[in-house]
Parts: sequence; C-alpha cells; structure tokens
Amino acid sequence: MHHYHRLRELLGTHPIGAPESEEFLEILKILFLPEEVGLAVQLDFKLKKAGEVAQGAGVTAEEALKKLEAMADRGAVLAKKVDGEMAYALLPNYPGLFEYPFMKGMEAGTQQRLAQLWHAYYMKAMAAELASAKPPWNRIIPAEEALPEEYEILPFEVASEMMARTGTIALANCPCRISGQNCDRPLDVCLSFDGAARFLADRGMARMISLEEAVEVLKRSEEAGLVHTGSNNAERLIFLCNCCPCCCHFLKLITVHNYDQAMAKSSYQARINTGECSGCGICAEERCPVKAVRLEGETAVLNAERCIGCGLCVSTCPTGAITLVKRPDYLPPPATAAEMMITIAKNKSGK
Repeated sequence: MHHYHRLRELLGTHPIGAPESEEFLEILKILFLPEEVGLAVQLDFKLKKAGEVAQGAGVTAEEALKKLEAMADRGAVLAKKVDGEMAYALLPNYPGLFEYPFMKGMEAGTQQRLAQLWHAYYMKAMAAELASAKPPWNRIIPAEEALPEEYEILPFEVASEMMARTGTIALANCPCRISGQNCDRPLDVCLSFDGAARFLADRGMARMISLEEAVEVLKRSEEAGLVHTGSNNAERLIFLCNCCPCCCHFLKLITVHNYDQAMAKSSYQARINTGECSGCGICAEERCPVKAVRLEGETAVLNAERCIGCGLCVSTCPTGAITLVKRPDYLPPPATAAEMMITIAKNKSGK
C-alpha cells in the first residue's frame, strides 16, 4: 500500500478521526516529505524511541533521528525525550496536524495551499467527523467577568483557576485565524499547558509565559469577543483556545454547519430581563458568537437552546439586563481526557 494511504489509515485510528479524502492525502504530502513518510508509518499514538522506529523502517538510527527531528520541527509528529533518548508519536488531526504547522509558520505559498486544502477537507469530511463525537471534543468555558456570584461555580469553569493548577504555560498564534484569514481579531491567544506547552515552545511554535500573562490573554480575548474553549474534561487543561465564530473549526460546527450540540456548552445560559433591555443591539450584533440573540423591535430575545453559555453578552450589556443562570439540562464533562477519548471511541464504534 502507498505510504500516504497507510499513514491516513493510521491517523484514522485515533478517535478524532481522519476521513478518506484526496485533499487529506495532499495535506499529508505537504507535511511529510516522500523520504520521511516511510518512517512516519512506523509510528502510532504512543511514543516510540528513535532506535525502534529506525529498526522498523530498515534505516540507520542516525538517518531516522534526522528525519524524525525534521518532522517534529515542522509540527508533523510529537517528540519527547524518554529515558535519555528521543521518542516520537503521531499527532491526531486536532489538536496537532492542523494547528501545529500553522503555529510554526512556513513559506507563504505553501501556507496558502495548506490552508485551502484544510478548508476543503473540513467542509467535505472533517466537520461531520468532529460533530459526530459523543460527548463533544471541546467545551465552552464562560467569561470570568460574567460568572454570577449567587451560584456555586464549578472549578473547571473558571479558566484562571484551572490554569493555576498547571505547571507550564505556552502562548501561540491562532492557527484557525492564520489559515482562515476571515477576521482581524487577536492572533496571539492560543494557550497550551504542561507537556503540549513544552513541546510547542521547544520547537519554536509557541513561547513560554507566566500565569499572570496568561490571565491577561483571557482578559483581552474577552474584550475582543473571543470565546474560551478547551478540551471537554474536568481535571486538567491541555489547551485553552480563544475562538472566533468565523475561523474556529469547532465554533463553525455551530455557526456554519448548524451542529448545535457539537460543542459542550457551559453550565450556564444567558437570561435577558426585557424590562431593563434598552434595545441597543450590542448583544445580538456584536457579542453573541452563535447568533442566539436577536432584536425584536427594541428588545433583545434569546434562543436559549442555541446559547452556548460563553457570557460574552453579559459584560458589555450597558444596562445589566443580561445575566448568566444555571442551565437546567447540564451534563458535566468526563473527568479526564483519556476517559473522554475512550467514551467517544466506544460511541463511534457502537460498542
């Protein structure tokens, strides 16, 4: 079998999926050079030491290490030192193969071609694959300024508290806005933590920052109308994205493809006190990322089922007419990322 087809099959074994598509094969040909792909198909999603990969591919350890390092530097594979020796693993499509090369940067023509291919692949096959996950891959984390004091606030819905529990934080440019080129909102707002942060920083795709700097990223993201999203698990942050509805591949599942349940909503939803509403339209026209608010005459009206509970409408309401209240049908996220992936895989297989 052709190495690129085999690589696509391997990537498809991850719960995130990698549907078959000519566009995806073209993506793989950009990310993995012809002289590298034979090594890539020796990998899986668990770290393998370079010597083991070399043996499987029938090449010298020196040759394997050189090529694996080149792939890791481009964000095509994961790399980590294990027992003093470099080890490598495949990256899933999200977060990984899509995001990391754009974070690293590349020649302009190649970047434009890669962006076009990812957009075509997403629209043709990957969006439906992402939306099929049960539970959803990503969840909404509410803006902290909008959190109401009268409710018990769940620890995993306070972004700054979750970040404080991590050991390492890195900041990168948003790959969705780099590839989408659809808006002028801030680029440097993608946060990663611990192992992912160290890999991205070591490979020049991100830079290490302090907790205080990360909190400032949250604040300016909220001011810019960006939605906090993270992996749909409670115990540990892997990443925290600050997303726009026009570029983000996950928010577009709602805004473009109308998969209303494709992201796990926060435990809150907006509530509008119509008696206090001035009809200014800020919530409907500027702040709601999923168009869950509309104006009827001079009053804002909420579609509660569509509301994702991000809280962006609350902080800019000039009369205080909008608040967050507890969602009646809220389902808490899985405890860990591993539990989430196992559950998604089982639900996809029907077992």
